[in-house]
Amino acid sequence: MTFQVVYKPLAQIEAAEAYVWYARPEIGMGDAFLTELARTDGFLANNPLLYPCIEDEIHRANLSRFPFSLFFVIDGDVVNVLSCFHQHREPKTRAQLL
Repeated sequence: MTFQVVYKPLAQIEAAEAYVWYARPEIGMGDAFLTELARTDGFLANNPLLYPCIEDEIHRANLSRFPFSLFFVIDGDVVNVLSCFHQHREPKTRAQLL
C-alpha cells in the first residue's frame, strides 16, 4: 500500500523557509534540501510505520542530511505532515505547534 503524503499549511511554511535559508548563495544547499525532503517523503509514502511514534499518534521522521524532523500522523492511507521542525529549536515550541 502506498500512502499519500500531505503537508499541512504550517509544515509547508516551515519547509519553504528552510529551503529559502539553504538556497542562499553563501550556503548553496537549497536543491540538496529539497532532494532530501523528497527522499524522506518517499519513505513516508512507502512505509510510514517505520518511524517511531513519539507521543499519542504523532510520528517523527528525521531527515538524513539536514537537522530537520517531519512530525506526522497517519489517517487511513494519508500521511499528514504537521511540522517540518528544525531539531535545534526549543522542544517546547514543537509541543505548542503539534
